[in-house]
Amino acid sequence: MKLAIVGLWHLGTVISTGLSSLRKNTIYCFDEEGIVKNFKKNKLPIIEKNIKKILKKNFKKNIFFLSDFNKLKEFDTVWITYDTKIGKSDFSDFDNIFLKFKKIFKYLKKKTLIIISSQLPIGSIKKLELYDKIKLKKKFRFVYIPENLRLGKSLEIFLNSSDIIIGLRNQSDKKLVCKAIEGINSKKHFVSIETAEMTKHVINSYLACSIAFINEISKIASSHNVSFSDLEKTIKTDKRISPNAYLRPGNSFSGGTLARDVNYLIREGKKKSFNTKLLKSIIKSNKNHSQWIEKIINRQKGLKNKTILQIGLSYTSGTTTIRRSLPFEIFKRLKKNLNIKIFDEFLRNKSLEIEKIRNYFEFSTKNNKFDIIIIFNNDYNFKIIKKFVKKNSLIIDINNYYKKDCLKNNFKYKSLEYDY
Repeated sequence: MKLAIVGLWHLGTVISTGLSSLRKNTIYCFDEEGIVKNFKKNKLPIIEKNIKKILKKNFKKNIFFLSDFNKLKEFDTVWITYDTKIGKSDFSDFDNIFLKFKKIFKYLKKKTLIIISSQLPIGSIKKLELYDKIKLKKKFRFVYIPENLRLGKSLEIFLNSSDIIIGLRNQSDKKLVCKAIEGINSKKHFVSIETAEMTKHVINSYLACSIAFINEISKIASSHNVSFSDLEKTIKTDKRISPNAYLRPGNSFSGGTLARDVNYLIREGKKKSFNTKLLKSIIKSNKNHSQWIEKIINRQKGLKNKTILQIGLSYTSGTTTIRRSLPFEIFKRLKKNLNIKIFDEFLRNKSLEIEKIRNYFEFSTKNNKFDIIIIFNNDYNFKIIKKFVKKNSLIIDINNYYKKDCLKNNFKYKSLEYDY
């Protein structure tokens, strides 16, 4: 079948690339002219494993890029994949994306099946249906498939997820939806649109709660010299707790996606005058935990004269975006008053987002030693890390990536396990 995909940032890039790799349908991707030109040159907004290679292989074979939205009237099925903008307070801008929807809807023919995977608050599809019924009268049929991607592993997750949630109104649309995602061998759960919308909020809020919970537990555990790795294993012996549960202390959650869905639920509760203290406490706990690195740094004597190296800047390893990245947020706060450099070769060589801060990047390991080294990822062999360390350097290793090596070399070492 011919399938149109509209919106080419992270979500649209992953879905269109993934579907093109299956070779079941012909994929036509739509966005603004400048974005489309970049895709034709294989210049992508975000680079993740295998995406560039697949697009280059399938370009003009079964995936095409267009900026003429008038051609959308040729499609029976249109999949909208605009990423929803998230503000600094972790609330998404529904008004902005609704304007994009309205622009696209005017190009579509009557009775088009519209699949939406953009991140929307519960009740959004009902608003779009009402808009069509009152204003457009095109009798659109809507399907909501919430995305469950994670930066760095998005393509793998999209193609190999064990389950896919599909919210629809009309059972008769099942066949056409299955045709659009043909080749993805996930178990398909057909539910109401509102259930699909709510599923996304609850999953992300649950994950956010788990992360905030274990990070608070880490403070108490470390004060008694509890081994986190042993604690994680013993907790997971309880069969009611998943082996994949977030029970390893680390960074606070960032990127806006988890906080966005917690805030959705808080806002919905407020509308109904429900007490949502637990949900509100997740946001507060996470914000407090995000500042622990700066608390360690600010305790150091003679800080103004010290040099700092931050290893890792992106949202997560294996991706080129720094948008809503916790390491990037911490870097911005530290660079205001301190002498800080960045070591992240993946970003320095491939990212389109770092031009304004490129002069902060350190790319030579020769004769460059730092007083404080903050480690956010484990992309590098310890031999490289060691080259930046001098006699009294402090190493802040967020996720205990290089714990054994640092302790073996008697380096001054701080982590969640060795801070509180």
